Amino acid sequence: MLRRAGSFKSHSEVISGSIIYGTLGIFLDRIQDMSVGSILFCRLFFGISMLFLYLLLSGGLEELRLGKNRKYLLLLGFLNTVTGLCLFSAIRYSGVSVAILLLYTAPVYVSLLAPPILGEKNSGRNLLPLALAVAGVLLIARPGEILANFGADSNFLKGLAFGMLSGLSFGAVIITVRYLKDDYSGMSQTFWLTGVSLLLVLPSIASTPLPVVLENLQVLFLFGITITLAALLYLKGIAGITAQTGSILALIEPVSGIFFDVTVLKNPLYMSTVLGCCFILTAAYLVGRTGNLEEPMI
Repeated sequence: MLRRAGSFKSHSEVISGSIIYGTLGIFLDRIQDMSVGSILFCRLFFGISMLFLYLLLSGGLEELRLGKNRKYLLLLGFLNTVTGLCLFSAIRYSGVSVAILLLYTAPVYVSLLAPPILGEKNSGRNLLPLALAVAGVLLIARPGEILANFGADSNFLKGLAFGMLSGLSFGAVIITVRYLKDDYSGMSQTFWLTGVSLLLVLPSIASTPLPVVLENLQVLFLFGITITLAALLYLKGIAGITAQTGSILALIEPVSGIFFDVTVLKNPLYMSTVLGCCFILTAAYLVGRTGNLEEPMI
């Protein structure tokens, strides 16, 4: 019974983190005249400050002690940076729909790479949820429009390239998190990947005028706190389930993003979007159900 409760908690954390991640589009819409790198720097700075303050007040700084496999924390930070820069760039060049489509090709990479790298069994139970999830993302992104614009705009092609790379790097992040789950807690992984990413994008903030940063400061602060909370929940949750399951549950994020896009940003809602959301939610339900069934009760 304890294992089943733990599995439910992990699934809930991944789902909650994915829903919060869906607010990404709202924040990017509110931030003006800043480069992708400078936006990412500010998000990471406020995020790591929040984590450090929390650990300091709760007496949990000991949790940040470095152990073995520390080089993989560097890798995790690098992959997180690549994912963030590529995702923001894909949104800027090709729009949210295309960026979401390509970012959430990650489950394909995870399903292929997790068994040989992590030794996870690929019994085929995730094939149906994976197919439903990919079909749902395709419906949300309306690939007919993507094909119609293909070749017409060099910026659009740049967006496609950035989006594909974001999907590959996001898949690698999921696999790396699972690999480190026995050595570092979700909090520890979140802190160190944020710190490494912060150092990598440090040069970007130097090119941004101070008045521009101050003008966006309130939104940047909320952005950093909110997305860091999402990352913490997601990383804590994914450490308790398989990488393949976590990558499919994360597909709830575009559903959340569509909801906020329609209700807050007042963008139109298409029937294909509704169908895609239904497919993705069905996939998440199937993954959660089979995940619980696979956990033996003790």
